[in-house]
This record gives sequence, structure tokens and C-alpha cells, in this order.
Amino acid sequence: MEYIYDMPTWMAAADLIIGRAGASTLNEIAASGTPCIIVPSPNVTDNHQEKNARVLADRGAAQIIHEADCTGQALFREAQVLLNDPARCRAMRRALLNLAVVDSAERIYGAILELAKQN
Repeated sequence: MEYIYDMPTWMAAADLIIGRAGASTLNEIAASGTPCIIVPSPNVTDNHQEKNARVLADRGAAQIIHEADCTGQALFREAQVLLNDPARCRAMRRALLNLAVVDSAERIYGAILELAKQN
């Protein structure tokens, strides 16, 4: 597969996303509303990917598999469980969309304008 330039479109079209727990990735997943299995990297400063993943998982928006437990069989098993549970996928989708910040560019622009007015 070639590099994907339009990741939001692909994420929205997917039935399930398996990915890491970087802040940008999780924001894109939330905006897509696509059910997900998150594998936080243990090789990051202050274990921040675990903390990022926990924000979603604690709200029913993601399933976590830790890297030490992440085998092909474990991923396949968890993917089967999720994809065979439409109610859980719908709940996960709702939770993700509730966490999504889809107007972040407008918020940043507004904050910049406010700061510019003060100076």
C-alpha cells in the first residue's frame, strides 16, 4: 500500500482502526468516530501514550492492548470481538464523536485574534 495522504477519509471509511496513541492520531480517530484498538507505545516520554489511550478507553471510546500483550492472535481476537458486537461499536462511535474537537482550527484562529487585539 502506498502512503495515504487523505487519512481522515480512510479512517472514516474503515470498520475498525488499529493504531498507536499519539495525541494527533487519537484526535483523528475521535473525529472519524471509527471504533478502535489502541496499542500505546511504551517507548515515549512519561508514558504519555498510555495516558492518552486511557482518556478514550475510560470513556468507552477505545479498546487498549498493551504492546507486551500485542500479538497477531490478540489483535485478531479483539478485532473479532468488536466487529461482532454492533451495539458496542455504536457506543464506541458515539463516545468518540463526543470527545472529538472538530472545530479546533476555528478555536485556534479565534484565540490568535483575541491575543492580537490585546497587543
